[in-house]
Amino acid sequence: MTKLADEIAVFPRPEGVIRVTGPDRLSYLHVMLSQHLEVAEDGTAADFLFLDPKGNALAAGRAVVQADHVILVTPVQVAADLVTALEKFKFLMQVEAVDCTGELVVSSVRGPGHVDLPGAPVERMRAAPLGEGLLVRDRDGGVDVVGPPDWVNTQVAGLPRATPQEWESYRISAGVPGWETEIRPGRRAQELGLLPTHVHLRKGCYPGQESIAKIYNLGRPRRALAVIEASSPIAAGDPVQAGAKTGEVTSAAPAGPAWVALALLPLDRGGEILAGDALDIAGTPARIRHRVAEGLPQPGA
Repeated sequence: MTKLADEIAVFPRPEGVIRVTGPDRLSYLHVMLSQHLEVAEDGTAADFLFLDPKGNALAAGRAVVQADHVILVTPVQVAADLVTALEKFKFLMQVEAVDCTGELVVSSVRGPGHVDLPGAPVERMRAAPLGEGLLVRDRDGGVDVVGPPDWVNTQVAGLPRATPQEWESYRISAGVPGWETEIRPGRRAQELGLLPTHVHLRKGCYPGQESIAKIYNLGRPRRALAVIEASSPIAAGDPVQAGAKTGEVTSAAPAGPAWVALALLPLDRGGEILAGDALDIAGTPARIRHRVAEGLPQPGA
């Protein structure tokens, strides 16, 4: 049995947590982030990007809307910078962003399919308050537990704990782009499969919107992120031969007897991955499991 993939387990994630308050919080976040948050209902969970004008991600994460505040879960490396940016550009709007990293923590409970955790909402990408914290149903059926450390530990007591390597294997297998492994300067949201999950195409201006719209409306990315599998060890940075062109492994981890990886693969003019399912990584045969975000609807399209 593999934890997270075959067996329910919990992984304490090293995430940054920001609390945004004030009567203008939703309208402000709406114009700063890539998601449609202006009229978001209580209990909404939505993944977001915070971009520079060229479309490079300065932060990525999840916004969880509650009755009197919004929680932003983002990589711990960028939490302080995101707070600084949100405070810098608010002008006369009544909103305040506070870095609560450490005061609030995140643990992810995952397993095969829908995870039963008392108090968690049934609907995916929804959140429910419980005691001192929140339970957030992920799109993969798992549950994120967000709150003070002691409260979080109480909610997940008795569950086996996954290792960082087991979490990485699960993340890659689920096709979730990681911060600094997949999401990094020079890589566009379109090629990483982030548009269906992190971007709403019909909303007002936000930093980086022009770059997103230009690539979406006028052209196709030249490569796409996909989950691939190999029988031998592979590593980030390994070249991937796909037909006559070369892609790149961005992250990899063992998954049972095989190895699983995320890789940026070249596309043909029709937007399909070259060479079908057959790949070669330094002499190691590999196959494509699926393209990241394949089949997901595009909000606002």
